[in-house]
Amino acid sequence: MCIHIALSMVILSPMEQATLEALAYTCNYSLHAHVPAEAVMSRFRKHLRGEVRKMLKKLRAKGLCFEHPTGRNTTYQLTLMGLNAVKSNPALSP
Repeated sequence: MCIHIALSMVILSPMEQATLEALAYTCNYSLHAHVPAEAVMSRFRKHLRGEVRKMLKKLRAKGLCFEHPTGRNTTYQLTLMGLNAVKSNPALSP
């Protein structure tokens, strides 16, 4: 039995690409780690942090990350599709 996961290429804006890369870097490119939005936003300048929060919601809507509601704040986790999007882009891969 063979299971194939269809991963379509998702078109991302430059800000979405930067946010996805920051999330991947903050999660240490792991699919099991989930980090608060503040950890991802700390990778950007202060005037961009509101946009980063919006981009995290857009990435979640596109299926590139999960949202985990916790007791205090919401944390974000990469999906397999999000990790593949980061690794397939040579400008974003580590």
